[in-house]
Amino acid sequence: MIIIPARIGSSRFPNKVLADIGGMPMVIRTAKAVEGIDSVVIATDSQEVIDIAKEHGIEAVLTSDAHQSGTDRIFEAAQKLGLKEDEVIINVQGDEPFIETEVIEAIFKLTQANKNNPNIIMNSCYKSISNPEADDPNIVKVVT
Repeated sequence: MIIIPARIGSSRFPNKVLADIGGMPMVIRTAKAVEGIDSVVIATDSQEVIDIAKEHGIEAVLTSDAHQSGTDRIFEAAQKLGLKEDEVIINVQGDEPFIETEVIEAIFKLTQANKNNPNIIMNSCYKSISNPEADDPNIVKVVT
């Protein structure tokens, strides 16, 4: 299952997930990009996002607005959806309308293939970045 956390209260760009990208809200464009890989659910703190998702035929779950991270939002959504503890969940950010779906599909297949390996509890996608990008606080990093 792909769960897309979509917080409406972005401090730098309020309502970012609803920004129009080619005639479609950003979070909807993101969901449509990955819906062929597995089932998709948007986890959001906004009734407006819920309503828009339904208009586009995408399942959505209303979550608390108090979450500190998208991971917390996904956890609440997984509980509300009654997902099993061993369910493979792919976290796709709501502000990635042009996400490389091949990467998401590859990570999904890798995770499914290793589902019963007790030594692997998660996988993460990353790419090398330059030094200026490493210093940018707005770029998510993986530290190894």
